[in-house]
Amino acid sequence: MSDEERDFLAAVEAFGQGILGKCPEIVDVLREVREGTATVEDAVRRVWSLGAANQELASRMEAALLSVFGIRPMSTDLAHFPDRRSLLDRWGFSDEDLVFRPFKDRPGYAMLHPLLMGMIVELLQFDGDVPELRTGRLPEKGRAAVPVKTTSRDPVVVGAMLRRASQEVTEQLRIAQAEHDENVARMLVAVGDDRARETGLVRQEIERGASVDGYEPGRVVAPRDVETPTAAELSAMTFSERQDLAHLTLTSTQGRRSVAPVIEDMVLARLHEAGFTGTRTGRSDGDAIAVAEWSVLIDGGRTERNPNFNFVDVAAKALASKLCREIAGQAGRLTRMVLHVSPINTVSERVVGWRASLLE
Repeated sequence: MSDEERDFLAAVEAFGQGILGKCPEIVDVLREVREGTATVEDAVRRVWSLGAANQELASRMEAALLSVFGIRPMSTDLAHFPDRRSLLDRWGFSDEDLVFRPFKDRPGYAMLHPLLMGMIVELLQFDGDVPELRTGRLPEKGRAAVPVKTTSRDPVVVGAMLRRASQEVTEQLRIAQAEHDENVARMLVAVGDDRARETGLVRQEIERGASVDGYEPGRVVAPRDVETPTAAELSAMTFSERQDLAHLTLTSTQGRRSVAPVIEDMVLARLHEAGFTGTRTGRSDGDAIAVAEWSVLIDGGRTERNPNFNFVDVAAKALASKLCREIAGQAGRLTRMVLHVSPINTVSERVVGWRASLLE
């Protein structure tokens, strides 16, 4: 038996007798490797395919990897990432659309669909990252795209909070990536450096990169609590800095997400003033009584936008006015309304904004 095979067996057996006892098939794989009838690469592939077919075993293997190597395996199967699936559905991409084969006579030549690549590039220039679509590490020179919890109506304030949240998470990712690289090095030593690079397990781990709690590949990021800038910090900002921050709030997906609840509160208050009862809702499904949209073009640069223009207030007032016109005279009948405000994210058309829906 070669040294690399001994290292591989030692690494697998280090996962613990609990796993081997729960899955005798793994014992068979190990025996075949010892006898020389199975290669290390084939053994790794078979072990992980067993985990994919057995949820209990997969959970145990994941826990073992965490305890032995400090890593968490990731699947690239879209079925495991409903957030990514919903984003692709919104763009109109099926699983079959994702892979593009431009040459019928060259079946081995395939690439990510060019239209999807273009849409991702469009998003990256405004957002810095699209974690829902990633299976690997943060792109080089990318920045974390993190929504924030806020009640502020000021785009400059929200932009400052977005920037702070992004800086915090990006730094956490940098630290986690350094730890991740050390763990991969330990894996290479454990299973044999040269051969390990050929196995799916280690190759996947190298490509996966690091993540932090609340900011993981294939998941929509939850809003983050960050400090609100002080009055002194705001007053010290230059006009150009204020332009950058207001622009960030409007043009980034997470900026529009962050102020959607603020706009929702303002629209709901206006509806109450008009005599309509109703509450906020986290859901967006159901029959719509009325729908209103407010959108704006973002084809110009940040220098073309006045940071003193409060598009949050303007959007809320416009949405409330449109809804009130649509349901005028129905205050007595519409007693069980719920309001949902969501961002309009058609970045590929350079049109963004918010949509307000009244649901029954």
